[in-house]
Amino acid sequence: MDIGTFLLMQSPSGRPSQEIYARGIEQAQAAESLGYRNVWLGEHHFSTYGLLSRPCQLATYIAAKTTRLRVGTAVIVVPLHHPLIIAEEIAMLDILSGGRLDIGLGRGYQRYEFERFGLKLDAGGGRWDESIDILMKSFEGRPFSYDGKLFHIPETSVYPQPMQKPHPPIWITAQSEYAIDAAVR
Repeated sequence: MDIGTFLLMQSPSGRPSQEIYARGIEQAQAAESLGYRNVWLGEHHFSTYGLLSRPCQLATYIAAKTTRLRVGTAVIVVPLHHPLIIAEEIAMLDILSGGRLDIGLGRGYQRYEFERFGLKLDAGGGRWDESIDILMKSFEGRPFSYDGKLFHIPETSVYPQPMQKPHPPIWITAQSEYAIDAAVR
């Protein structure tokens, strides 16, 4: 049985951010020393519910501080980001971790996070669908273009490419009927 841990990086009591991050690093290192398989990092914005706006950044740091622990995102809120940036961050982290990366992707559910980025939570489905298409094309390792309703990408190649082939394992969260259908697709 594989056992992992999940770091939301919460600070409901308003503890200093430095303390929350230091504790997260200590927990990840302890997880490795205890034989845990992985550590998962959740993305949240604008509240003490989770102080981790870019899980790939912390995952890169944890990968550098460990030797065998797999690092994972749980999740990258895909509609909040441009899919090419996500693809590049995933590939770079996969390389820097020595292929110890698992990717969790999700649509997001915190309305205020979307609103503060000038997006609508209800429009996340279309951004999700197109972003996943673009991510998968970017991991094929050859030039591609994309002409969707939201994203128009001229012929491009994404560098670097992930170390794991065809890409790191991808996990998808699904909390609604739409998300379940999208995950199956």
